[in-house]
Amino acid sequence: MNSEYTVSIIIPSYNAEKTIKSCLDKITKESKRLKSEIIVVDDCSTDKTVEIIKSFPDVKLIKLESNQGVGNARNKGAEVSIYENLCFIDSDINISDESILNLVTRLKKDDNTGSVAATQDLFNLNKNSWSSNFVCLKSCYGVDEIKDEKDFSVCCSEFCVISKELFFKIGKWKAFSDAGGEEFDIGYKITKLNKKNIKTISARYSGYWYDLDVRFKRIIERTTKYMPLFLEKKKFDTKGSFATLGQFFSSFITSLIIAYIFISLIFNNAFFILGLTILIILQLISELNFLIFAKKHYGIKMVIFSLFGIQVINFGILFGVLIFFYKITVGKILTKS
Repeated sequence: MNSEYTVSIIIPSYNAEKTIKSCLDKITKESKRLKSEIIVVDDCSTDKTVEIIKSFPDVKLIKLESNQGVGNARNKGAEVSIYENLCFIDSDINISDESILNLVTRLKKDDNTGSVAATQDLFNLNKNSWSSNFVCLKSCYGVDEIKDEKDFSVCCSEFCVISKELFFKIGKWKAFSDAGGEEFDIGYKITKLNKKNIKTISARYSGYWYDLDVRFKRIIERTTKYMPLFLEKKKFDTKGSFATLGQFFSSFITSLIIAYIFISLIFNNAFFILGLTILIILQLISELNFLIFAKKHYGIKMVIFSLFGIQVINFGILFGVLIFFYKITVGKILTKS
């Protein structure tokens, strides 16, 4: 055991009976590499999650009285933690060997680093949904370019470390009730203190990716909650994240395609049909590298599915943006009246 560093490992859980055992199997093994404690904060699960957690004698279980979201659960774990470093791990991932130790070691390497996150492997733990493979590809796209480590705009909440002192200084995780964007908020707060968010390949994890329809709903929620932060910082996120310049461009073209389809149906004009064709070609060009990436890992079938999946993701982003602007304009007017 490496006693040079100490770490409190905090796992938020909610209806995670499919993944929590394999997740804790890996974590308990890795926790022995340094002085640590394991805290699981259950956010009112209604399945067998708590029963499975109790089968791990070295795990401290905190059961919340009401479901208030993953950010709140992480904060509750941090509030009762006893060590100087905090490691947050989601309950639906499997971590790699020596990953926790490597993250903490990198965090302590210099004073300019605020958070260090693991890199996701292109491996989907969900074997029951084929569309979740597309979600996996979208979520992992861009991280294959990391050779050693990379400065990131986001503090990747799935598997990351941060000092306890800094965590409380910046105000903890933002507690959204549903799919949020707390990783963007805390990452931005870290960069405002002139510290870096690092993503490193010395620690890796495999995720349980959900169906495309689940992803679609979460994209809408996340976009709505992300927009105020985007307007504040006025810049896009790092490639391999959520709100990148490439994603914005593709979503913008999707909105134009929708407009052109309606115009073409109404006027049946060759000019509009030509414009629609050009827009589709532009989007294919903008997504070409991802389509090549998809073919490399899943073949031509995934390329065909991706043409549909990309539009679903883009629709979700557009709906989220529209909902946000509706709330700050029409919503405010209706509330006042």
